[in-house]
Amino acid sequence: MDFCYYANTIFMVMLLFFPKNEKLFMVCFSFAEGPLAWALIVWRCSLVFSSVDKIVSVLIHLLPGIVFFTIRWWDPTTFEAMFSGGTARQHASWPYAEDSSYLWTWLFVVPLAAYTLWQLIYFLIVDVLRRQRLLRDPEVMTSYRELSKKAQKANNFWWRLSGLLGDDNRSVMYILLQAAFTVATMALAVPIFLSYEMHVTFQILKVSASIWNGGSFLLEVMPKQVVLKEKKKLEMKPVTAQPEQPSASSTDTTLTNNYHGSKEAIHSGTS
Repeated sequence: MDFCYYANTIFMVMLLFFPKNEKLFMVCFSFAEGPLAWALIVWRCSLVFSSVDKIVSVLIHLLPGIVFFTIRWWDPTTFEAMFSGGTARQHASWPYAEDSSYLWTWLFVVPLAAYTLWQLIYFLIVDVLRRQRLLRDPEVMTSYRELSKKAQKANNFWWRLSGLLGDDNRSVMYILLQAAFTVATMALAVPIFLSYEMHVTFQILKVSASIWNGGSFLLEVMPKQVVLKEKKKLEMKPVTAQPEQPSASSTDTTLTNNYHGSKEAIHSGTS
């Protein structure tokens, strides 16, 4: 199970069964506005309505952040919790945390531990338990295969960076890069949690990026794909057999035979 599905499963559990749990909310917030949200931008998820796969990819990375943005800032009970004084804070569903150590614990440390648990389970399943099946069937897509395929095709910065330790160690580099990416994006989730203006700007950035990527795909990538498909169709068409053209030697032989035949006919006629 890729991290996006792992995180979305936790979101569903929190929203359905523990909607008033402040600590679980903060963990989910870190996931949604950390790795999931930034993956939308870094891995260029595209909002293309003609592709179900691309729509699903955008939604599972974009919608959780919008949901937790709404709960964090626009839910009346949570909005009351933002005020440091008065009776409103006493009746809030989850009190506004002013202690920085408390914030960093539940927005960074605990989510990072949950991510590490997922990474260990993922490594155990993909690289140990299912390793032989994956080697036998290269068509089975994992997150590493999908992302490395895109990076190799584009020959971009990420592909060159993942090859620093050699082609045989690209999977190790992928794990290290993924870990660094997760640490950085979860750290950014803390100031986003504290600032309404920053959070609004981040929502606009995510939506704009997915729309821009979708437009770039439709205008740049899709026409190239159509051209390649047409070329493949032309290459696969059977070549129709052309009628054999008489060679120069056979033509000369025919003319010679006709000449001798005509000559013999003249001689027989005169005799």
